[in-house]
Amino acid sequence: MSQPGPQSPPFPNLSHSILVNPTFTQHNQIYNVRKGERDGYARLSEHAAPNALHDSGHVVDPPKCHPNTRVAIIQTVIDWSSGTTVNKEMNAKPILWLKGGAGAGKSAIARSVAERTSKEGLLLGTFFFGAGDATRNHVGGLVATLAYQICSVLPKLREVVTSFIEDDPLIFSRSLSAQFTTLLIRPLSIIFANHSGSAQIPRLVIIDGLDECSANIDSQRDLLFTLQEVITSTTLIRFLVCSRPESHLNNAFSSLRMANIHYKIFLDDNYSAREDIHLYLEDKFREIKEGHIFKHKLPTTWPSPDIIQKLVYKSSGQFIYASTVVRYVESPRHRPNQRLDAILNLRPPFKDLPFTELDALYRHIISKADDPSTVLDILAFPIVHKHLADQYGDLVKITDIEKILQLEEGDVEVILADLQPLVKIVKDVIDRRGVSFLHKSLADFLCDSQRAGDLFLDLSAIRVQHVARLISAVSATFSE
Repeated sequence: MSQPGPQSPPFPNLSHSILVNPTFTQHNQIYNVRKGERDGYARLSEHAAPNALHDSGHVVDPPKCHPNTRVAIIQTVIDWSSGTTVNKEMNAKPILWLKGGAGAGKSAIARSVAERTSKEGLLLGTFFFGAGDATRNHVGGLVATLAYQICSVLPKLREVVTSFIEDDPLIFSRSLSAQFTTLLIRPLSIIFANHSGSAQIPRLVIIDGLDECSANIDSQRDLLFTLQEVITSTTLIRFLVCSRPESHLNNAFSSLRMANIHYKIFLDDNYSAREDIHLYLEDKFREIKEGHIFKHKLPTTWPSPDIIQKLVYKSSGQFIYASTVVRYVESPRHRPNQRLDAILNLRPPFKDLPFTELDALYRHIISKADDPSTVLDILAFPIVHKHLADQYGDLVKITDIEKILQLEEGDVEVILADLQPLVKIVKDVIDRRGVSFLHKSLADFLCDSQRAGDLFLDLSAIRVQHVARLISAVSATFSE
């Protein structure tokens, strides 16, 4: 008599099956024996990019919002994702473009939104592009990564998506549009068609760092147009897209295809950015005073409110400056007050310069311009003629710049098109257009020869050049 025990699974009927290595096909279903899962799902996993997930363990120190900061903007995005914001125009748009200058905190906001919406059951998936990561600096793994997450969020979709992949094993080599249709739109349509009850189904997809997707700007534009096709064919998805305000992205979002389907939020001093940076600096300096190894060497009143306010002003609403200051000051190998004095130029700098990361960002953006030399000539004006800026409310008129540099009308805006993460074109109360820095620390960089190197602006020499050009322009006018 046989002893009772675990029963072995019955062998499949292989009379009409094809066996290749550890994988066999039967009744149109493909199984991967080694992995214990269907081959379609295994293919999906292989094509996904784990580093692009908002909660990826592969990303070192991923940016997140400091507690109790960016509260308003985060809540605004979450309300839009669920269609409950009081802004009716915003609610009607299926794409939200969150744009901001370099270091404005876009990725931190995107991750914080992802964490909140994931807990609240509103998140379908995320993809965080990263220029320095070969697994997530292109669109190749975008749809697979989103589909993988959606199968986890909505488990009923796993078998559907798996079957679609097995029906078309080459799906990952097809166009983005085809991948979205096969792996997202069709499966979601099936789920929504069979959905009943009041429970809310998640709809939010977050795509962060669009400007870091490939060196080819055409792929970024093509991705946006693919999103337009997706939301045209379905109302089941809402896309939050975060990026710098690069000129080609501004053009794409302003096109006829995109203009009426997206709502944009520009991260400047709105949404209490300065107040949030002030809170962040206060909290971080308090942590340093309470936990630093040399805390007993710190003055009781360090840092003074005036110093914190000065750092907030220098930040210009961009968190990258404040976070760079904190990382430099909290070094366990130095006295924090001395490190802060070095930042404020109250003592000679240490061997490691405080703004290396920020300087590299400035250098990268300026060097990308078609004519960096003329860019520097233009950027000198808000610095050299600061008295004019103060008089007109942080405004240096574009017409004055073009006359002195002997440029054609409209040249300044064209030349600065690639500098939109750092500068902006503003208007005063009588509609005069001028150039303004998004980062006040950009002037510090350009005027420091050690930091700027070949981008250094010699202000004394530039003033002489401007006077000479003015004299030349006036002389030419009288000689006509």
